[in-house]
Amino acid sequence: MKGKIDPISLDNLFEKSPLPMWVFDIKTFFFLEVNLAAVMKYGYSKKEFLNMKITDISPAEDLVLVNDIVREDDHSEEFYKTVFRHLKKNGELIFVEIESSLIDFNGLKARLVLAQDITSRIIAEQQLALSEQRFKALVQEGSDLIAIVDLELNYKYVSPTSLRILGIESTTFIGKNALDFIHPDDVDQVVKEAEKLKTTQQLLFSPFRFKNIAGEWRWIETRATNLIEDVSILGIVCNSRDITDRVEHENLVFESVERYKIVARATRDAIWDFNFKTKKISWNLGLSEILKYESASLLTDGSWWENNIHPYDRPRVMEKIEMQIQQGIVFWKDEYRFLCGDGVYRDIMDRGYIGFDKNQNAYRMIGAMQDITENKKQMRAIEEQNNKLKEIAWLQSHAVRAPLTKIMALVNLLQYNCLDQESEELIKHLAKSSVELDEVVTSITNKITKSS
Repeated sequence: MKGKIDPISLDNLFEKSPLPMWVFDIKTFFFLEVNLAAVMKYGYSKKEFLNMKITDISPAEDLVLVNDIVREDDHSEEFYKTVFRHLKKNGELIFVEIESSLIDFNGLKARLVLAQDITSRIIAEQQLALSEQRFKALVQEGSDLIAIVDLELNYKYVSPTSLRILGIESTTFIGKNALDFIHPDDVDQVVKEAEKLKTTQQLLFSPFRFKNIAGEWRWIETRATNLIEDVSILGIVCNSRDITDRVEHENLVFESVERYKIVARATRDAIWDFNFKTKKISWNLGLSEILKYESASLLTDGSWWENNIHPYDRPRVMEKIEMQIQQGIVFWKDEYRFLCGDGVYRDIMDRGYIGFDKNQNAYRMIGAMQDITENKKQMRAIEEQNNKLKEIAWLQSHAVRAPLTKIMALVNLLQYNCLDQESEELIKHLAKSSVELDEVVTSITNKITKSS
């Protein structure tokens, strides 16, 4: 035995201790005595305690562990200190640090226990561990590259993600300057923006190029937070991510838009883009320059276009578009008359492309309207000329050829009944001239027929 305790000393110890204390039988595990602090802490009355075992305040899943510890310490007959989980009467689970010594209690082999509630400390430790685990996952497994630099942009810390993002070990950066890895054309911009961190706590850098292990320039976006005054950081925290794919895509879109603008300026067509969902049409400057309509937004309703088609042409045009949509035909072309902003109907040749989604529903239609009014006028003039030529050909074929045929017949008749040599010569010349005239008339008729 380590010592004996008399009832008076035990009473003083229990009643004056601000911490829960009790004595329990190491063989039966029954409580033999509890102090007021234990009653207040656990919510059981003293009478209830003295009818309970120490295992009654432990969660069911901890009973094997409690038995093993108590039995082992019983054999060692020594002081022990450990942490248990206890259940209060109201069901609340708490963590307690137990200090226990072996004593003799009225002839019984017992243990004197002092319990200190450390729930807050345990929860704080668990939260800290969870926070550290999350931070580790964020730093090591996240998509961002995290670094700490000083005001001169010298690296003090770089997360392990640098290996995955740039192919460079994080330790390679320590002590080096970030500007050494940045594209020369971007250095001035980065330095200028970094100066703002001396007076601003947070800053989003403009995208810049950063060299990876392969010597390739990757576009990087960095958000910096000035934590120089934070004793746990003492630097500027930089969260960076590789945005190369995004920048290249944006560049392609920009180039495509620029090409579209150039084509839109160069062409004499009214280019349009119809959205089947919104029923809106976007136009280029051809809306005003060709169709003579002024619109600040270059945006109109689809019904506006339809209503300006000549009433005679409208049903045919709309039916053809609807038919092609139903049949899934992507290329569309038609000619119609369109009422322009100056009140004049102009002849239009319209060509478009119909976009279909995966369900074969039309979602977009893009095209170009070309003013062919002058072409139509020229075609009509040519048709009128052809008609005149046809009339001439008819006259030549009928009005001219009929008398000519008679003359040729008379010449043939005279050749066989000529009176003298002089008349014969004249008749020969007349016959030759008749044949030549016939050939000329035939040639003109053939040319007019072919051209028409």
